[in-house]
Amino acid sequence: MNLLARYYSQKGLHLFIGIVIANLILIWLSKALLINEVVFYNAYSEQLTYDRSLKLFEDMKKLSWISYAFCPIMLLIKFSLISFVIYIGIVLSDVQNKISLGSVFKIVIASEIIFVSVGFIKFLWFYLFAGNYDLNDLVFFYPLSLINFFNKGEVAKIWILPMQTINLFQLFYIISISYGLNKVWFIKKNDSDKIVLLSYIPALVLWIVLVMFLTIDVSS
Repeated sequence: MNLLARYYSQKGLHLFIGIVIANLILIWLSKALLINEVVFYNAYSEQLTYDRSLKLFEDMKKLSWISYAFCPIMLLIKFSLISFVIYIGIVLSDVQNKISLGSVFKIVIASEIIFVSVGFIKFLWFYLFAGNYDLNDLVFFYPLSLINFFNKGEVAKIWILPMQTINLFQLFYIISISYGLNKVWFIKKNDSDKIVLLSYIPALVLWIVLVMFLTIDVSS
């Protein structure tokens, strides 16, 4: 069994705990090393005075525990929704006798390592190379995505998520889930590719359209 297959064969609980810990570390690194008073003020300098932005920054720091507390819950919701979507594809492909929903859940958790790596790459980019930046830059930037071909002022808010979503890591994520279905649970490669493409992709597009609609509604 190669290293990748061994990783996918780990217990689901161990994978989940590992992914949660990695995300908590990312949150801590970002808050401790990337976001300070100056970065916060640079984002709101046109709306707030420095003293007011400093007060707001301190208030937000006091509430930072919320992001740590909700991290496991949000990940659990994300994994559950994606697993359910992919299992619908499995049922429609008539291979549900080969894999359970729980096994799909474990594959989805294991594949999240792709997006964890995105977080660490993004952190290293801003910590080592970005220089002068603000909160808007942190939100805008996404490694190896279409949005990096544009400047902030060139992209309307409604198009930020779609352009961030078109990235190489999203492709790696799709390949990762298909690999888990194929190599770990022995679903034929053609079937595993079809399952992911016909379930995850439409759900992802629907999610993007929903966020775009909400963005229009909020800004109008």
